[in-house]
Amino acid sequence: MSAFTVAVVRYEEPGRSVRRAVEMCRGLDHLPARTKVFIKPNIVFWTRSVPFPKWGVITTTRVVEDVVLLLKERGIDAVTIGEGTVTMAPGDTETAAHAFETLGYGALTRRYGVKCLNVFERPFAPVDLGDGLKSVSTRMRWKATSSSIFRF
Repeated sequence: MSAFTVAVVRYEEPGRSVRRAVEMCRGLDHLPARTKVFIKPNIVFWTRSVPFPKWGVITTTRVVEDVVLLLKERGIDAVTIGEGTVTMAPGDTETAAHAFETLGYGALTRRYGVKCLNVFERPFAPVDLGDGLKSVSTRMRWKATSSSIFRF
């Protein structure tokens, strides 16, 4: 298994903290311009019933925006923010749309041209995870697998 470099930085200032962490671990150095990137911000659960805590539970929109800005600086315009949010009712697409809008992803779409995707609205495609995981096959949603990188 390959070794990865990790950087831990306290988030103190928009634009600078994420940049520092990414630069310290050279996190985007291998990405060529014009590649496709899929960002999964970890919206594991969302509800429209009560106010939901956003800090310490999910990756904040500020951090996602900082990553989008770093990608744009490198000439990467094909950015998709995607999530498969768990809801109380299977097939509920309104809650995911509510989460995206409440978190400000619509503003990121308008401001930077990123796409937002509820992965449960797309078909599955098989993916071979390769060695290190004993060539186990799993199923990932098509948009993530059509990106040049889909881990962050």
